[in-house]
Amino acid sequence: MTAPPTLLCTATFAANTGFAWDFIERSYAKMANQLVQHGVRTLVAYPTIGDPPRTLTGSAAGHVVLDTELKTWSARMRMAQFVRKENVQVVYFTDRPLWSFWYPFLRRAGARRIIVHDHASGERTAPTGMLRAAKRVLVNLPGVAADVTVAVSDFVAERDRAATLIPPERIRRVWNGIDSLQPSDDANRPDVRTLLRLSPETQLIGCASRATREKGVDILFNAFDRVCGATDKSLGLVYIGSGPQFSELEALRAALPCAEKIHMLGYLPGAADLLRNATLCAVPSVWQEAFGLSVLEMMVRGRPVVATRVGGIPEIIEDGVSGLLVPPSNVSALAEALTRVLGSPQLQNDLGRAAQQRASRLFTAERQVSEMLDTFRDVFST
Repeated sequence: MTAPPTLLCTATFAANTGFAWDFIERSYAKMANQLVQHGVRTLVAYPTIGDPPRTLTGSAAGHVVLDTELKTWSARMRMAQFVRKENVQVVYFTDRPLWSFWYPFLRRAGARRIIVHDHASGERTAPTGMLRAAKRVLVNLPGVAADVTVAVSDFVAERDRAATLIPPERIRRVWNGIDSLQPSDDANRPDVRTLLRLSPETQLIGCASRATREKGVDILFNAFDRVCGATDKSLGLVYIGSGPQFSELEALRAALPCAEKIHMLGYLPGAADLLRNATLCAVPSVWQEAFGLSVLEMMVRGRPVVATRVGGIPEIIEDGVSGLLVPPSNVSALAEALTRVLGSPQLQNDLGRAAQQRASRLFTAERQVSEMLDTFRDVFST
């Protein structure tokens, strides 16, 4: 019996890995819920699965264990066999190579379209000289490049075009989006003020990210220390996150005069919701963020955001209108921006209102999923 036409989405990490992948997998689930109405099956492939993927619960998406990295010959053969057996018409990779000599094998197995969704942050080096000429030939070999590269920002789209030499017509920018928040009784949901028993008068700066050097949390700690030293107001900084730099951040906090005002809570699920009543939120990344999902998480909640001008973040925030942007790795500039927002309730309200309006207009989950589907919808309608 022939399997129904199938969309195969791929996950780089094991099921239930964490916030960033939860977001990606939820977009897969939303696509599945639309495609099933047209007789199309959606499967999400994970390298390993312990507990069932929580992000897919209640959706039309199924899950399978399958090595989709294509690094070994056996993995390549198994995936090609899976594509053939399961009638996979579209393979939707996330953060995989934009071109590969093994993509033609998937096409011969039956895949009619290969999509690569690029969420990766950081810089990439553009080839020059003979390397550039050779790469241009390689990526234009039949079937080698993905049919469509979905870039999460204009920054990523331009980076991919310059670094991979993929033809511009094969690159499509699709901004990330977030579901609109539903009205609810906030009194029944905890936030960090409640958890830490902070007074309503305390002006609170929130930050949620992994504890890595790229996220610039150490820059924020030093900037916050300067802000504290220049005011007698009641201030607090809440950092939610974990990672390899966590112990270094603890040591830095202990060495600062404002140490008792910095609350390091480690990883907590629902960080954006916990920070919903912060006075402002800071995103001090020092590398080129592909998009800046933590920025959008707070904008949709109507919180003013102070962030660095890196990667795709300036596409989300209009500087001075829906947030403030500062240069990366600049303690003084960050401290000045924090002080400016903390010192003006009117600015807090204006930035927060504009941020929420911009998020609801440009960065919705509905728009994102629709544009993702547009990259291959025609495959299943013919």
